Order: sequence, then C-alpha cells, then structure tokens
Amino acid sequence: MKTPAVGIKNAPPGLHSPQSYDMMKLRLVLILLLFAASAGILAWLYGAATRPPRTVKASPWTETLTDLDACCRRKHVKSVLYDNFATIAAGENRPEAERLFRAMAYSERLQEHNCAEAILHLGGSYTPPVRIVLFGGTTDDNLERSIAYEHRGLRERHGAEIDRAMRKGNRYAARILVRASALDLRNAVLMERCLHTGKHNPDSCRFFVCPECGNIYAAERLDYYCPLCFTGNERFVQF
Repeated sequence: MKTPAVGIKNAPPGLHSPQSYDMMKLRLVLILLLFAASAGILAWLYGAATRPPRTVKASPWTETLTDLDACCRRKHVKSVLYDNFATIAAGENRPEAERLFRAMAYSERLQEHNCAEAILHLGGSYTPPVRIVLFGGTTDDNLERSIAYEHRGLRERHGAEIDRAMRKGNRYAARILVRASALDLRNAVLMERCLHTGKHNPDSCRFFVCPECGNIYAAERLDYYCPLCFTGNERFVQF
C-alpha cells in the first residue's frame, strides 16, 4: 500500500511553528519577571530584618508634659480630698472650714482643667487618676494634714518643673506651673489661719475664687482684679 504524503497544512502545530516560538518567548519572559519579583521581595525582607530600628523623634516637650501631667493629678486628688474634708467639717458644725475646703476644691478643679488644656495644646493627653484614698479624722486633723502636704510638696519640687519649662522656652507651661505653685502656698496660708482661728471664734469669713485661674481670696483681702490673670472681681465665685 502506498503511504500518503504528509503536507505542512495537515501537520499539527509543533515546535517549529511561529506560534510555538511566540508562546515560548512569552513564558520565558513571565518566568524571568516572576524570578526578578521574587528576588526583589526576598531582598526587601532581608533588608527590613537586618535594618536597625528607626528611632522615633522625641517631643521637645516630653519633660514639660510629664510635669504638667503630675500637676494635673495632684490637683485632681486634692479637689476630691477637699470636698471630702468639707463634708466632715459640715458634720462638725465648722462652717468656716467647710467653706474654705469647698473653695479650695473648686480652685483645684479649675487648675486641673487649665493644666489639662496645656497638655492637649502641647500634643499630649491626660487621664485623671481613678482610685483616690479618702482620709477621715477631724477637721483640725485634716487641716494639719493638708498644710503639711502643701509645704512638703513645695519643698520637694522647689520650682524645678518651672525651671525645666523655662529652659525649654515654654513660657505658656511655665505660667501654668507658676500659678499652681503660688496657689498651693495660698491654700497653706489660708488653712493655717483657719486652724489657728479654731472652732470657737465667730463665723465671719467668706472666700472668693477667680473662675479663670483658681486664685482664692479671703473676703477682707479681695482685690479689684485677679493679679494672676487680670479677671475682674465681679466674676469671682463666692463661698
């Protein structure tokens, strides 16, 4: 039998057709691209693993923010304690001591608010303390305890936080801290007078608090305006 000749038209597409060469080239290009991409990814992973950690640039106000936060926390704790001491004084029929503690608690809350605003203004955050230990005792005990606390705090800090703010050139924070220290001293003086006056003297004292900075006055020494923030005395809150 005679074998029929196989023509090019009847032959299946094989290795020698133009289409097969194009497919081979395309596959080779894809393989090379995948290899290059894999090599690039591996090189990036190796570099990321061996690269030294990036140092985060510290805020220039780190120390000042820490000082303001500590001030805020002190003010918050004292406002709660003074309200508690005012309740004890009311139970002992000590109206002058009660009003003084109420006025100081209000002043401390204002100062805490101002310190917290300064923290936010400088890019920080503030969370008030949650757990506060309340003291009992008599009104005289609470006055003595509070006076000792104020004097001890002033001695320990000795204006160091104010100096740090000034060295950084942050007069805004320094002003807040100066007011806080000045009012701590003012509280101690008022409590000393209340303690020395005692419970048997006539109830004659009233207190005024500046609603902007928390400056506190006995009524007989009331200024026409607050020397710390220049708020007129017509806006003062009376206790």
